Amino acid sequence: MVPYYGIVIEQSLADPAFAGTLDVAVRRQDPNGSWVFLLVRIAPERLTDELERIRQAIVREEPWYAHFFSGDDLAVVFADVIFRMTTDRASWQPAIEHGLALGIPRKQLDFWPRTGAQLEEMLGVSLADLG
Repeated sequence: MVPYYGIVIEQSLADPAFAGTLDVAVRRQDPNGSWVFLLVRIAPERLTDELERIRQAIVREEPWYAHFFSGDDLAVVFADVIFRMTTDRASWQPAIEHGLALGIPRKQLDFWPRTGAQLEEMLGVSLADLG
């Protein structure tokens, strides 16, 4: 089965040690800032449980989210709610509205990357090499 891949920003976690409980395939410093991007893999049969664990681990005092994708499926995880939708932008409105209400700038609610090719471009890795 094809795993779900997602980006979790290390600074979004209330306890940085939580990252050690995730299947982190790649850790990259943002070249344009101070964020650390974690490429996380989740097996499809573990998706619901893992998304819930991540939801509970996200800092509540600041507006953060993580997102995961596999094929056409997209999941966006905020500290208070998880949205399940597709990679089709037409399905994103509830998640975008929620993010805007939290104070996240619209330009950050693009849920990018959302394909393997975009992920490879962002992190400079080949998903095939990750195993």
